[in-house]
Amino acid sequence: MGYLTCVEQLWELDVRVASEREVCELIEQCRNQLDSTLDRTHLVSSLAVAGAFSGVSMDYVTPRVHELADKWTVSLCSILDLNSGLGSSDFNHMCTHRVHPYFSSPKQPQYKLMHADIQPELMGEPEWKKHEQCVGAFMWALGRLDASAIRDSVAFALPVTLALADDYEYRMYGLRASCLFVRDPEFARRSGTGSVLLSSIRTCLVYRSDAPQPHELLHSAFTAFTTVADAIKVDVQEWWALCDALVVNYGYVGDKVNELRVVCGQISIVCERLGVCVARYLRAFVGIVTHVLESGICVVELQQVAAEQVAALARACPQRVCVYVPSVVAALARAWDSAGSDSASDKLRDEIHRALASLRETDADAVSRAVRSLQNGCPSHFDTW
Repeated sequence: MGYLTCVEQLWELDVRVASEREVCELIEQCRNQLDSTLDRTHLVSSLAVAGAFSGVSMDYVTPRVHELADKWTVSLCSILDLNSGLGSSDFNHMCTHRVHPYFSSPKQPQYKLMHADIQPELMGEPEWKKHEQCVGAFMWALGRLDASAIRDSVAFALPVTLALADDYEYRMYGLRASCLFVRDPEFARRSGTGSVLLSSIRTCLVYRSDAPQPHELLHSAFTAFTTVADAIKVDVQEWWALCDALVVNYGYVGDKVNELRVVCGQISIVCERLGVCVARYLRAFVGIVTHVLESGICVVELQQVAAEQVAALARACPQRVCVYVPSVVAALARAWDSAGSDSASDKLRDEIHRALASLRETDADAVSRAVRSLQNGCPSHFDTW
């Protein structure tokens, strides 16, 4: 079996049912039969196949498969002189031959008039879902596309990125691809590509409890929004939209620790971008932070994240935070009281001290009064405050 035949056999493999041993054997055969005398187009096309099995983010790629495929990609990149990254011509060739055939627009549903109701004939799942390698090949290639070449590959990459971000099961990949897309910030801003991506990402800023890893998906959505928004320099209204999403998702996640860490941890990010304009959401954000600090969850790492947000709010909006000093200090005291004697608790106490220092810069008298009230009740417990 020749090199190209072996490559095509691996490409057509149904990774949803294939065993790790079967995949590894085919990759080994491809590596052993690699023919450096083939023309460039064939080698680039086979590189897309190797990359599809080299990306660790794909579910079908096990550590062993990744190890073997990575060696194969290294050999191909050396032959093709691509160690510094992919150019637009090679990337576009990969998309044309290994990605787009599966992402081509499906036929429109045919409508039939039945019993006075117009009912569409149901369409099956898209072809690219039946052939996950095309997603793996796209993600691997986009990650290695040189930033300067993005503008020449938009027509090849943007439709696939939007399709992934719009799909519930593959949304994580679409969000990661969106971040890779704005490595040329000026082009993303001037071409409108960044705005298109941001519109797609906005629909992802909703907590989905039935997702396989809901907190990771939510974190990826916030990260993608921030990455793209920073790249194209959005105005304050866009950051307010992110604040709205934070408040709404806080209501959805309940007392789920990982999800609360994600939501709570975004407050400092919007504080950095909005500055004093965060005052519009100050009451809601203080409510989130104090709830986490004084709730019965008592997860030290989560409380540490909440304490970090206190300092961020105090720096961003010192003129208004002073109004909330009594309630915030009381919440910090509850977290302090629940801390244990391990290293994580020591980090929490350090973060609480930093939060208090930030609050003192906004209104030292109010903080002193709140601390004295605590010390009167428990002199030895808050003596370091």
